[in-house]
Amino acid sequence: MVTMVMMAAALAAQDSVARHVRASEPRVVSLIEAGVSRSETFRLLVKTLNESDVIVYVEPKQTRQALGGFLAHSVVAQGGHRYLHVAVEIHGTERRVVALLAHELQHAVEVAREPDARDAEGLDRLFARLAIQFGCGGTSCSETQAAKNVEAVVGEELAGQARPVSPGR
Repeated sequence: MVTMVMMAAALAAQDSVARHVRASEPRVVSLIEAGVSRSETFRLLVKTLNESDVIVYVEPKQTRQALGGFLAHSVVAQGGHRYLHVAVEIHGTERRVVALLAHELQHAVEVAREPDARDAEGLDRLFARLAIQFGCGGTSCSETQAAKNVEAVVGEELAGQARPVSPGR
């Protein structure tokens, strides 16, 4: 019962700031809050998602050990929204992990900007078009330059060294 109350409180606390970027795990909630409070670029990502039909559920990464995080290509489109699942490694410095999360949120923004990305095939087409060459440890994955750029800028913002960038394509 205590766990349920804590989870509800965590979800309610983040709802006002990041209603389209959701998490139930307290460490992930704190990473989202850190990104929103300390990085203008991270805030722009969340704002872009909040203004879209995309809702992103973020959870700690349990699989795909070669990657720091990933956007699952199992999108669900229902009730006027598209639901995405992001997993991110939550161990490491806050700067590194928030930057990784920003990277994955940039991928969600890329989906949000593509109305036809409503199922796994649509996501595959989107990322086939946006993808750059990237070695990802033998797993099936795609990468975009925009996500790599966002990760770098958010890391620099958290270190106090950069100006924000708009979420790009």
